[in-house]
Amino acid sequence: MDAAKLANKDDRSPLLWGAREDVADLDEWARCGSHAKRTSAIYSCRPFTSACEGDDRVTAWAFDAKKNPFGSRLNALYSSDLGHWDLPDMRDAAVEAYELVEKGLISEEDFRDFVFVNPVKLRPI
Repeated sequence: MDAAKLANKDDRSPLLWGAREDVADLDEWARCGSHAKRTSAIYSCRPFTSACEGDDRVTAWAFDAKKNPFGSRLNALYSSDLGHWDLPDMRDAAVEAYELVEKGLISEEDFRDFVFVNPVKLRPI
């Protein structure tokens, strides 16, 4: 098969390449209105809690209101890889987690939320 035929999406097999999507169907929130999108994001992010390895750079996304939808922040909880082969001394776990602050990926306030505030919020009253 030549490259020109592959480049033409109309000639591609729907079995291999999938059926053409209606652009209107790509936004599953369109029929709910924009208010519903925001409300849904707020109600799904506030109670959402996830444990994250302290030294994982991806953890910073949980606190990045600029990148998360509608300026939301997730309730990331500090966890560590104690017992893993790559952490021979458990005293290093918190030090490695604080490197997110030292590298400018999260603020000291974010770190406080990560290791203290978010876990405390889980405590039943």
